[in-house]
Parts: sequence; C-alpha cells; structure tokens
Amino acid sequence: MRKLDLIESFKRTVELLRSNLILFLPPLILAYLIPAALALAALYIFAPILIAAANSPAALSALGSTGAAALSALSVLAGSVVGIAIIVVLALLAYAYVLAGWTGMNKNTTLTGRTEFGDFWIGTKVYFGRILGGIIVLAVIYILLAGVGVAATFMVILPLIMSLVPADFLAGGSPTIPTGLPEISRIIATIGNTVGVWLVIVTLAGLVFLFTLFWVQSAAIDEVGALRALGRSVSFVKNNFRTTLGLAALYIIATGFTGAIFPGGGGGGGGGAGTVGYGFSMVIPAPLEAVFQLLITTFFMLYMFVVYADKKTEPRKR
Repeated sequence: MRKLDLIESFKRTVELLRSNLILFLPPLILAYLIPAALALAALYIFAPILIAAANSPAALSALGSTGAAALSALSVLAGSVVGIAIIVVLALLAYAYVLAGWTGMNKNTTLTGRTEFGDFWIGTKVYFGRILGGIIVLAVIYILLAGVGVAATFMVILPLIMSLVPADFLAGGSPTIPTGLPEISRIIATIGNTVGVWLVIVTLAGLVFLFTLFWVQSAAIDEVGALRALGRSVSFVKNNFRTTLGLAALYIIATGFTGAIFPGGGGGGGGGAGTVGYGFSMVIPAPLEAVFQLLITTFFMLYMFVVYADKKTEPRKR
C-alpha cells in the first residue's frame, strides 16, 4: 500500500477528527478539569499546614525565642515539601490516566475510523502503566540532563569564585578584602563557557524530545511497554526524519499563527508545548485563544497517530 505524505495524512486527520468530535473531550479534561482539581487539592493540603503553623506554640512564642521561630519555620517547610510532593504525584497520576484514555481513543480512530467514550475507559486500563512508565523515564532523563548542566556550570564558575577568595583565607589566616576583580577576560570566558554548557544541555534535551516524539503512538499501536516504545520512537524518527521535521514545522506554523492572532496570550489550555509533549497548563487563556489551542492539541495528537500508523516499519516476525 502506498504511504501517505504529510499533506495526505493531514487531510486524513481532518476527516477523522470531523467525524470523531469526542476526541476533544480528553484535552479539555487535561487543560481545565485537572488543574482545577489540583488547585482544590492544594487548598486542602496547604491550608491545614498554614493554620497549624500559625496556631502552634512555637509560632506564638517566636518573638521571644529564636529557637522556637526556627522550629516553626522548619515545620512549615517540611509540611510544604510533603504537600508539594503529594500534588506532583497526584498531577502525574491524573495526567497519565487521562492521556492513557485519550491514547486508546486516538488509536481506535486511526485504525477503525471511529471511537466512542467507552474507548477512553479501555485505554485507561490498557495503557495507564505504559504511559506512566514512559513519563517517568523521560522525566528522569531530563532531570539528569539538568543535573549535569548544573554540575558543569558549577565547575565552570568555581575557578572564578575561588579567584575572589583571598589567598590568606584559604591558608587559614584572617580574611582580607580582595584587592580587585578578576580580569575581564576571565569573566567573559566564564560567561561564554556557561552559555556553551547550557547550549549543549538544551540541544541534548531537544534531541531526546525529538527522537521520543512518537513513543505514545508506539506504545498503543505496537502494543509494547514504555521502554520498547521509546526505542521504537527513536528508530521511527531516524527512518522518517524529514517527515518528523515536516510535522514539527507544521506544528510551529500552527502555534505561531495562534500566537500572532493572540499576542501575549496565556499559553494555557493544553496548547503550546502541550500538543506534542502532552503537557498542560494552569494558565487559562482567552476564550478564542483556548479554542485554537484545543484544536491544535487535539488535531496534532491524532495527526501523529495517523503518520505513525501509516509509516511505521512492521517488526520482523520471529
């Protein structure tokens, strides 16, 4: 069977989306219902922490006791860290759950031409573990890249900081005020090296994002686990690199067009990075902007399924 080009796949996606408007429901949940639920959960989690801290004996006696004030501050900090961790976990689980259901609906639409809301519940059961696993793996990769960037930045800046510390202080003597700043060339070199470090980190992160772009489609259509889906996405992008770049270009044009119509918009509602990266925002955009963003999010999710299903290489049978 002849493979479709991007324009033909585009037309196919329009036809499928027009007859399966229910596909707009999951991104609406991601864009509005989940952020509202998380905000409500945060209210119930953090309000008791603040009330308890405000009414604790340590807080009441903070004016007369530095130790009590410190203890109260530590208690609030610990409670806040726990609360933030709970919110992050809830967001991750809710997001993965809805994305799994939406994945099932897009798969059925792509392969059979029709979907219904029952496919959402089937998708949550079948794909939740895979979607959650893939999100965690990608999060770990991005966190490691950020950690490497921070460590490399520290190593680049450390010599400059050490040059500002008096030599007698390092030798154990009494500290003195530095007599002058480092040479301007060293400062410029440090800034340039720092920019270079983060340019490399951002480039690597961009490549990871690009080559794992189709992992959700692979997990659903190929019926594989998270790690294998990520690996197959890498292979798919390598074999269809121009197609992937073309799809990315169409996405940039669509989001750029929306940004031109609504300059300075909130960028929420599941648009922006949320389309390809399957993210969402707690910023609610203007109504017309939200409509455009919803269209872009829903369309490109299905578009990627259509492109992947048409161009994927069938795995060799054993």
